[in-house]
Amino acid sequence: MESVLFAVLGVSPSVLTETIWALAQESPALIPDHVVVLTTTVGRERLATELFSGEKPGWQRLTHALAQQGHEVVGKLRFGLAADHVRLFPALSGGHDLTDIASSADNEAAADFIMRELRSFTANPATAVLASIAGGRKTMGALLMSCMSLLGREQDRVLHVLVNPPYDSPLTPPFLFPEKGVKHATRDGKKVKERPAIELIDVPFVRMRGWYEEAFKSAPPSYKALVRGIQRQAPLAVNAPQITLDADQGTFDVADGGRVNMSATEFAALWLLLKKESDAAEIIVKWKENNPPGMGQDWLTKLAESSRFTDADSAGEELGKCLSAVRGKMNKHPLLAGFVNLLVPKRGALPTFPRGKIRFKGSDPFADICGYP
Repeated sequence: MESVLFAVLGVSPSVLTETIWALAQESPALIPDHVVVLTTTVGRERLATELFSGEKPGWQRLTHALAQQGHEVVGKLRFGLAADHVRLFPALSGGHDLTDIASSADNEAAADFIMRELRSFTANPATAVLASIAGGRKTMGALLMSCMSLLGREQDRVLHVLVNPPYDSPLTPPFLFPEKGVKHATRDGKKVKERPAIELIDVPFVRMRGWYEEAFKSAPPSYKALVRGIQRQAPLAVNAPQITLDADQGTFDVADGGRVNMSATEFAALWLLLKKESDAAEIIVKWKENNPPGMGQDWLTKLAESSRFTDADSAGEELGKCLSAVRGKMNKHPLLAGFVNLLVPKRGALPTFPRGKIRFKGSDPFADICGYP
């Protein structure tokens, strides 16, 4: 299986040579067959200066050092400044190549470009992609990581590389990999005495390709389109909105979706249901027995004064009516309609709405009755 080192790169070509050196030190050693770099016009210039110029170019020194270690490099590490190897980020308009990824439009163009270029390799089952997120701006690495989650397969890896100080800062000559006989100095002329240590990190990532690819008749045309398509295929709970129940105010709010108006009895029933209290009706009855009308002007006063939940015999029926009303209101809410059965299931079942998407705010008025700590 052919391996491709697929990297985003800024103005530090050393992350490329450091990654290759670290791969060669693995057991068994891994020498990429092909190297593809996505970068800006400035990044390409830096590549040319640091890896492909001078009497002994850095790339030539790297391949020679690996060969001296006993690694087979003939026919491998295919890389150069040609467009097949160094691919420049285009502007969103397509009229020119980018000198930097510095705006929202640049990042949108970069996302589409990374996805398109990466897909050309992940579409081939006989190719393993080694995706390096160490170079370039943080957004470039983040976008490549995201694209790997969307397109990556079992044989693919996401890599990051760490180098000990001061080798992670500008030196003279630039540090590319541990070269025998080469002495480095800092910008102020201080000789570096520390030994270089390179650590390669395999970054775990979620591979989503397997469960969504059959849903598309053709590949989505852009990064945003692919993300939107996957969101539509994702389990409902993945897209569940954040909800907040405020026990001090008796209010139910949906993030970015406003407030759902409820009566005091409806709110009490929903509060206890989402707290997963199986005997919610009995709890409300007991609370009303201990809290007679005339408590003040808030939702608890309305609950105490309500004609519902006045006795244990009818409490179960009253609870069903309250929750049925709540279901009706949720069904009319654009962000909740798809989650009604998770929030307020039928036939007395407990809710399965993601607990992390529910925020309980304020003092729980039923805590004493429920025996909470």
